[in-house]
Parts: sequence; C-alpha cells; structure tokens
Amino acid sequence: MIIPIFSIFLPLFAVTLGANSLELGLVGGTSYAVYSFMPFVMGHFSDRRGSRKFFIITSLLILCIVSLLYAASNSAVSLIVIRVFEGVGWAMLWPAMEAAIVEDSSREPKSSLAIFNYVWSAGAALGPGLGTLLVTTSSYRTAFLASGALLVVPIILNGVIFLRERGARSRGNPRRAISGSGERPTLSSSIRGVFSYGGERSFRVWSSLTLNALATATSAIFFTFFGPYATSIGLTVILIGAATSAFGVVRFFTYVALAKQSLTQKLLAGRMRIRNLIVFACVASLSSLLFLIRDPTGAVYFLSFALFAIGNSAVYAMSQTTLIAETASEQRGVGAGLFESSIGIGGMIGPIAAGAVSSSSLSTAFAVPPAILALALGFLYIMSKVAHTSMNRERQSDTPSLQPREAPQSVTLLRLFPAQL
Repeated sequence: MIIPIFSIFLPLFAVTLGANSLELGLVGGTSYAVYSFMPFVMGHFSDRRGSRKFFIITSLLILCIVSLLYAASNSAVSLIVIRVFEGVGWAMLWPAMEAAIVEDSSREPKSSLAIFNYVWSAGAALGPGLGTLLVTTSSYRTAFLASGALLVVPIILNGVIFLRERGARSRGNPRRAISGSGERPTLSSSIRGVFSYGGERSFRVWSSLTLNALATATSAIFFTFFGPYATSIGLTVILIGAATSAFGVVRFFTYVALAKQSLTQKLLAGRMRIRNLIVFACVASLSSLLFLIRDPTGAVYFLSFALFAIGNSAVYAMSQTTLIAETASEQRGVGAGLFESSIGIGGMIGPIAAGAVSSSSLSTAFAVPPAILALALGFLYIMSKVAHTSMNRERQSDTPSLQPREAPQSVTLLRLFPAQL
C-alpha cells in the first residue's frame, strides 16, 4: 500500500515545493540509485535465515522514519536526500522477504512466488486510492504521516514473532539452533552460482536482468512524471489516482492469471521464454508512447497504464522465477538480490534520463522508454552471440559437465535472433 503513495505523490509534492524537471527526475530515481547495488549484498547476508527476520524488521523501521521525514520536508532537495535512506530500507526488505517466502514455504518455489506477487499487488492496488483520499481531503503531508502510521503495524507484528523465535533458540530449540549453521559461500561464488549451468542459463539470467531493468525504468518514468504532466494539462488529482489505481487492479489480476500453472508453463517453456520476455517488455515500454497524445479526458492514459501493467507484471514474474525459484537454495538470497538490483538500476536510469531531456516539455519523458528498449535489445543481441560462442565451446569440451544430449536444444533456445544464430 505504501509503495504507490511514495511513487505517485512524492513527485507531485516535489512540484508543489518548486522542483524543476531535473529535480523531479532525481526525486524519482535517487532511491533506486541506492537500490541498484545494495540488494544483492543484502541478499547474500539474508541467506542466513536469522538475518532475514532482522533485515525485515530493520527495513520497516527505516521506512517508517523516512515516511515521517517526507511529511516534514520543505524542499525538493530534502526529498532527494531522504530518498537515499528509502532505498536502503527497500534494499533490506525485498531480497530477504523473497528468499524467506521461497525457503520457508512448503509449496514449490514458483507457486510460492506467484502467491506472494498477487498478495503484495493487492495491497499496492489499494495505495493510490488511499493516497488520493488523503491528499484531496487533507494534504500531501497527511498522506506520508498515514503511511508512517501504517508501517507501525507490521513492525509490531514482526517484532513479536522475532522475539518469540529468538527466545525459542535461546532455550535450545534444536531446529532453530542449526538453521544458520554451516559454511557460508562468498559473495562472488554465490553470484557465479546464479549465472552457472552453461551459456543458455547465463543468457537467460542476463535477459531477465536486462528486461526487468527496462520494465522498471518505464515504471519509474510513469509514476514520476505522469502526475506532474497530468496536472500541467488540467487533470485533477482524483483522475491521476484513478488511472494509477487502474494500473494496480490490472496488475493484480495479471498476477492472479500468472499463478495458474498452465499459463506459466507456456510462458516459461524453454524455447519461448526469452521471446515471451521480449514481447512483454515491448508492450510495457511502447505503451508510454500513448502519453504523447494530449488527452484532457485522460481516457488514453488509462489504456496506457493497463497495457503497461500487463507487460510489466509478466516481465517481473518471469524474471523472478529465473533468478529466484530456479536458483539453488543456498544462493536464493543473492538471486533475489540481483533481481532487485536490476529493478534499482532501471529505476535509477529511467527518471534521471527522462528528467534530463524533458526541460522543455514533461511529455518528452515518455519517449525515453522506447529509446531504452532499443539499447536493451542491442545489448541482448551482443549477449546472444557471446552465449552462442560459449555453448559451442562447451560442446567441444571433454569436461564432465558437458551434456551432449541437451546441447542441440540449448542452441535452439538461444535463437532469439534467427538471422544471427
């Protein structure tokens, strides 16, 4: 619920405090700058189960304080500085939570993540409506005070659970006593483990990271610039809240649909996974072009948010499966961290680049996602050549890890660019 309150109403609040287009981009991207490198470090340490609970509680405390500081801010510069600490909070929270969801559940990892996605997206669908109500009936500051108050509830609940389990360990609970034992891999070895299993696996990981970063860049641009742009053409805060609420609702139902095994099996099928990722990434990024149509009624923007919600959700879920559910259990924290870091990289690049080019008109910001899409596809084309070369070497090698029976299929999997491969 709190994520959309921050992402939608902080840029609008910054405008009321006198932010220019570049400052607006920094408000949107600064928290992601921290988030671009911290999650995989935090994810590595969160592979110790006891650390996950500590990270979750600490992150909630940080975010609660951040929310209250937003309410007390009097300049756009102060919002930018506080967003650094917001990034730290999210970097501690998400990798630990995703790894815990997979590790501590009796369900199959893909099913656990599917349920997790439509639970958090249900909360996120409520956020824009709550924020709109608070802003229209009171003020932006009230919305941030309310988000801080909301965070107190999970802080108390998780704190009670943490203290009870800590007490159980101190009394000699054998199951808890060994949960964090054993030799821990280094950070570098854990990252190599996520990318292991040959050229096809490595290319799949790179594709997931790249396209997830692209989808997040588009998302950050949407939520950073839509509000200020909409107000500049005469749309009300209520209509802005309605459009972003529509995004949340469509995203929720997309995640519900993706929880069905029959659909996810088709999307994740080896021969089609990367192509499906690219198709949905294109839907997400190119939907931003609809914002270049000046529509005082706002109807076309609802369509843009709906298309973006479908594309973004599919890329998110498919990348999440590749980097977390299909990663070895001892490396899932790092896999979750790399997944979240790709979100940070995209979220940092998107709004800062858009802010830099939109000084003359805020609508220019929405031309940035297609440009980033072109760069991403070019990068994946290069990586496909690298992976193809690597797989040829694997087939010619006599090492025990070679699996000739699977080599022809792996080559076919990489035929993302048929003319090249």
